[in-house]
This record gives sequence, structure tokens and C-alpha cells, in this order.
Amino acid sequence: MKFIIRTIIIVVAAHFSLLYFPWWSMAICAFFAGAIIAGKNLSTFFSGFVGLGFLWLIQAFIIHNDSGGILSNKIAELFGLSDGIYMVVISGIVAALVGGFSTLSGFRFRKMFSRNKSRGLYR
Repeated sequence: MKFIIRTIIIVVAAHFSLLYFPWWSMAICAFFAGAIIAGKNLSTFFSGFVGLGFLWLIQAFIIHNDSGGILSNKIAELFGLSDGIYMVVISGIVAALVGGFSTLSGFRFRKMFSRNKSRGLYR
């Protein structure tokens, strides 16, 4: 349940931050979502990965279709790719990695300041 809530918060906050701020503002939204809603390492990473990857992929695909793929095709030629849709997919993967690592960084930042509740033999 925390995974779904964290993912939705990331998508909504990043969408509205991208309307007014640069692209890296989505990483800040993912960082704070990871810091606010606790979870496990893998769950936290994948919520940012899925949230920002999905958001960026959908937005890039909409821009690609609205413009007829003019810009993405030209950039794909620079990279030696045959079609501009590959650039849309690659940018979605990059955004997903940024989201995953940002959310994980926020979670680890929170964990850095929390106390360890389990008192083992050597603690």
C-alpha cells in the first residue's frame, strides 16, 4: 500500500513541478516522497523508478506525437538510431533511474537520522 501511495505522490508532485521548474525538480519531489513515506530499500527504489519513468515516458510520447516526431527523429539521427521513438524510450529509462535513485536517497537520508529499534548483542 505504501508503494502505491508513494508512487502516486511522486507522479502528481513531479507533474506539477515540471510545469514550472526545470527537469531536475522531479528528482527533488521523489527525494521528499522517499523521505516522508518509509518502506524497504527495493520498494522505495521501484516506486520512484516506476513513478518518474512512467510520467516522463508518457509526456515524451505525447510531445513526440504532437510534433510529428520532428525533434526526436533529428536527435535520434545524431545518436545513430533509426527512429525517434527510441529516444523517447531512452529518455524514459534515464528518468526512471533518476527517480529510483532519488527516492532511495530520500529514504536513506531519513534512515540516517532514525534510531535503530533492534538492540542486538553487539549494539
